[in-house]
Amino acid sequence: MIVPESDRAHIRTAVAERGLELEEIREDSAATTWHVTVVVDGDTGVTLDHLAELSIELDGIAEQWGGPDRAVTFEVTSRGVDAPLSEPRHWRRARGRQVELSYVEGVDGPTQGRVGDLDEASGTVRLVTRSGRGMRVNSVALSEVARAVIRVEFRPAPEGELALLSDPENPGRGVQEGEEN
Repeated sequence: MIVPESDRAHIRTAVAERGLELEEIREDSAATTWHVTVVVDGDTGVTLDHLAELSIELDGIAEQWGGPDRAVTFEVTSRGVDAPLSEPRHWRRARGRQVELSYVEGVDGPTQGRVGDLDEASGTVRLVTRSGRGMRVNSVALSEVARAVIRVEFRPAPEGELALLSDPENPGRGVQEGEEN
C-alpha cells in the first residue's frame, strides 16, 4: 500500500470539504515510478478548479510517499465520461444523458436511451428510448444492468425526450408517446 491510512483519511476529508465524493484511490506500485490517482465525483460536477485545489492541498502529503529510491506520480481526476454507471448516485448524476446498456445473462431490455428519474427505493431508473417514430419510457432494474456508460452527444437533447424523463403520477410505467397517462 502506497498511501497510509492516515493520509487516506486526510484525502477523504479534503474531498468532502469541497462537496465532492471520493470514488477511489488507485495505487500502482508495479513500475519503477509508483502512481497514485485520486478519483472524485460530485452531484454538481467536478471543475478544473476543484481538481487543482485538491492537487495543491494533497501534494504535500503525496511527497512523503515513496522515498529517495522510489518516485511517486500523483494525480487528482474526475471519473470521466467513459466510467461505467455502477452506483445509484452515478445514475442520478447521469439524468438527461444518453447511455448504452448491456444486461445480465437472461435479461433483455433497451440497449440505449436517455436516463430519467432514479427510484432508489425500488432500484429502478426511467429510461426514455426511441421506438419506431415515437418514444417509449421503460423502467429498468439496476440489478439487471451488467454495464452502462454515457454516450457523448454533440447536440442538445430533443425536448420530447426530456419531457418524458419524469412522470410523478405513474413512475416506472412504460408509455408510448401520445398515450394518455
